[in-house]
Amino acid sequence: MSPDLYNIFTSASQSYGSILVVNATKEEFETGFDKTREHALFIWSLGITQLGVAINKMDTVNWSEERFEEIKTKLGLFLKQTGYKESDVTFVPCSGLKSENLATKANESLLTNWYNGPCLMDVIDSFKPPERVISKPWKLCIIDVLGSGFSIVGRVETGQLRVGNKVLVQPQGELAQIKNELPQLITLVGDLISVSLTGYDAQTIYSDCILSEISLPIPITSVIEARVVVMNFPINRGQQVVLHYQNAYESAVISRILAELNKSTGLVIMKNPRIVKKNNYALIKINLSRPICVEVYSEFRQLGRVMLRSGGTTIAAGLVTKVNFNKK
Repeated sequence: MSPDLYNIFTSASQSYGSILVVNATKEEFETGFDKTREHALFIWSLGITQLGVAINKMDTVNWSEERFEEIKTKLGLFLKQTGYKESDVTFVPCSGLKSENLATKANESLLTNWYNGPCLMDVIDSFKPPERVISKPWKLCIIDVLGSGFSIVGRVETGQLRVGNKVLVQPQGELAQIKNELPQLITLVGDLISVSLTGYDAQTIYSDCILSEISLPIPITSVIEARVVVMNFPINRGQQVVLHYQNAYESAVISRILAELNKSTGLVIMKNPRIVKKNNYALIKINLSRPICVEVYSEFRQLGRVMLRSGGTTIAAGLVTKVNFNKK
């Protein structure tokens, strides 16, 4: 099974496709189905719609086509109800222990007798990358701070950066300048770069700060609205939570539950409910203890995904739908 949902979120916040691994062993798939459903809901709630399902340990069921189809039918029905399109989900029988149908197509005769589809690596290679927008204002998400703090590692998410550009560090709202040491004169969307800053206090910069154009800064807010799927426990109005985004986290409170939503259509089922039970969708308002850099998901995927935890447990995850600037 997958690791803790917090670790999934850290990687999923940068992803456009995902692999869900399930166990084909008799009774193991059935025993872990609730967790499998939870992880699938979690991935969907973060806007990742391209999914490969690795049905692992097929060697333990003697490469049974019947077992493969049984799992595919049961899980496929749930994924369809969740909102996944059949064309965006690929099921792959494989065995990690035998290294079968992973990096190369299957050689096991008991498998090739009935399966001639892609191997797992083919599925990963088939994921369609998101459109990279050069025309939008330049933004860079800091992934790591190296050494004394003057050197940072980050990914260019929108726009393009030139050597010597002056930039705005958010949420601090302070100016800095990129040293003339970029690997090329211009870095474009999708580039992972390491640069050094000058004219800036290195002690105040940290992972998940955002560098942006001075004239077009990224939104900073203490209040957001998000469409979330409720995980293990119900959520209620006034609940204290920890909001995770990228690799950072902040204390927060669910100030309002604006609506409970239909799982399939997203339409409002009930306005202003006091509580929403697990495995249901909701539109909620979240007040944070201090301002963060965040964007509406439809405008900026990487900074529009959030997760809520309480007592060390993931309780909800989803997409930012609105950023409120004027009131807490």
